Amino acid sequence: MESGADAVIKKLRLQRNRLNQLNAYQASVGAIKSVPEHTPEELQKIVRYNEFGTSKIPARSFLRATVYKNRKHSWRFASHEVVKRVVAGQITGNKAYKIMGQQMVDDVHQQIDTIGPQNAASTIKRKGRNQPLVDTGGLYRSIDGEVLRR
Repeated sequence: MESGADAVIKKLRLQRNRLNQLNAYQASVGAIKSVPEHTPEELQKIVRYNEFGTSKIPARSFLRATVYKNRKHSWRFASHEVVKRVVAGQITGNKAYKIMGQQMVDDVHQQIDTIGPQNAASTIKRKGRNQPLVDTGGLYRSIDGEVLRR
């Protein structure tokens, strides 16, 4: 018969093993999904030009700004919730990172939808709308997350 202490130790070992699953993975989010409008190299340039700006394009950080805006509150809360679910055995560590990755993708999309400054008048005329960071929609659709083994 198992003692109370043995049962607690067994439960703690199980929880430790579940938490160790989190150390095996990491989430990566960015312009990583293939889209027909752009080659991977073109996407890298689009991201770099918009994140940091050029002599003609103002910086419109959609990745760094999303991290800055969400890391201390919404992502921290969401990560605490998924870790609780991992410890309880409701989800795996891999699934926890998939959930967090999707949250991050949604937040990057929201940042793209609301970013400023406005386009120049000549850009609005060419595009037919004032929607910074959206021309063909390829960048928006390329934003995706993946779970990687560490």
